[in-house]
Amino acid sequence: MIAEDLTALEALGIAIKSEMDAQEIYQDLADLTQNDLLKERFLNLVKEEKQHQLLLEKKYDELFPDVPLKLPESQMLKHVNSSAARKNMSIKDVLKIAIDEEKRTRNFYLDCAEYVKDLSGKRMFRFLADMEFSHQMILSAEYELIENYPQYFGELKSWDVENSLRKEKH
Repeated sequence: MIAEDLTALEALGIAIKSEMDAQEIYQDLADLTQNDLLKERFLNLVKEEKQHQLLLEKKYDELFPDVPLKLPESQMLKHVNSSAARKNMSIKDVLKIAIDEEKRTRNFYLDCAEYVKDLSGKRMFRFLADMEFSHQMILSAEYELIENYPQYFGELKSWDVENSLRKEKH
């Protein structure tokens, strides 16, 4: 639920900062995994979040052409809002943070869609909310995979248990 006194200027600043935070989290996830396919998936999410940031910045420039953009502090929890802190976490823990951030951001966008008066703003925030939900589902699927198949996040050759056992016998 957004504060009733939140201005459009502030809402766009929060949204832009959230997209930037998401880019950092996905880059951290890409750096944490050794699986090339998974790394590529996370890097694609970085690109999508960058597109969202650019969309929001364009809207900001349309609405406030004479006001320099001042980003607020991150809305993420303090103990996880830096890349340095996340680098010391497991990939599973960082995935959980990313899922929670996607949920929080989606809810913020849905609130903004209800709050804004102009139709293009409503459509933009609904689109972004749908995209964040899509990211949440992608991340939830990855989280489930790491729960069931931890090697998935390592090098795929580590799955070759049968051959590694044969080599140990010889």
